[in-house]
Amino acid sequence: MATATKQTTRDPRLERTQATVISAVRRLLQAEGIGSITFARVSREAGVSRTTLYRHWDGPSDLLADAWARVAPPNEVACTADLRADLVEVFLGVRDIIDSATLRRSLPALLAAAQDDPVITRMHAEFVRDRRQPIVDRIEHAVRVGDLVAGTDPDLLVDLISGPLFYRQLMRRLDTTDERVVALVDAALALARPT
Repeated sequence: MATATKQTTRDPRLERTQATVISAVRRLLQAEGIGSITFARVSREAGVSRTTLYRHWDGPSDLLADAWARVAPPNEVACTADLRADLVEVFLGVRDIIDSATLRRSLPALLAAAQDDPVITRMHAEFVRDRRQPIVDRIEHAVRVGDLVAGTDPDLLVDLISGPLFYRQLMRRLDTTDERVVALVDAALALARPT
């Protein structure tokens, strides 16, 4: 996770407070985007003091990083005998995250903030890595067992499937159907399947 809270011991009150704050941050991200994440605004939205926020997070960037990391847990990719089904399943989940109101509203501003804010830069890099690596690992396994040709570039295959999902949402503002996700997986696999 990109940001750890200052507290390391957990108790039910701490868990409730943090859950309330993260829920408030997610509501703000969904309704107004990244610019709304200030301690003053989150304090009002969550009904907790700014002192409480500073007790658990170093600043708004740390709070945002913590909340963003919880928007989507790292991907879990099945490793069955059916590579196509495994990839379709995981990329349907990726599509659902990309098409969510929170990401639609926040991702462009987050990418811009990652250019200047080291906390957001680190969080973004870790967020991408933690969600991408399990897919790369699944494709590497497929290469090892001969489901894909030797020399297949797992990173490129992930780019070929995920790139259009992000492009459709960020550039074209289009949701992606299940059928489109399946078509993207099929098109990428067609380049790497043994003949």
